Amino acid sequence: MRWMRFLPFAALFASLAAVTAPATAAETAKPALDLGPEGVWINTCDIDRMTDTRMCRMMTYRLFEDGKESGFVALSVIPAGTDYHLFVTTSQGMIEDCALRVDRQPRIETHIATLNMCMFPNFVSGRTVEQFRNGTSVLVRVNLARGGKRDVDFALNGFGRSFEEMQRNLH
Repeated sequence: MRWMRFLPFAALFASLAAVTAPATAAETAKPALDLGPEGVWINTCDIDRMTDTRMCRMMTYRLFEDGKESGFVALSVIPAGTDYHLFVTTSQGMIEDCALRVDRQPRIETHIATLNMCMFPNFVSGRTVEQFRNGTSVLVRVNLARGGKRDVDFALNGFGRSFEEMQRNLH
């Protein structure tokens, strides 16, 4: 039942995808998921009604518009067993690979990528969390399968506080 852990992420992705899609009359009547202000690290925790366990995630997102294209790139940290995984989600389609670079440190790459998403596993044990806690910004590069890339900067102020709050809420 591991896949159930990602159901909140799927709902989050669906709501972010709606940000870039034109609204129909029926959609404007539906309440939208409040993602909080752009560029701010937020965390949410809910009790899963099926398993009675606490499910948490933290995220931030950035919107972009560059003439002919508009969309979003989001970072999400989700608990997975005894560790956490970092997900990069975008509205731009099939992803080939992704890379992160905190401040001027060496980049971290992943080839765990698929439609609109890539994953950096072992966020805590791989020590990436320490770079995020001590850094000021992270540059995220998304390389698209159709060619092209998207570079987006995220501020890391508030990351440490939000991550610690999420950890407290899990226990």
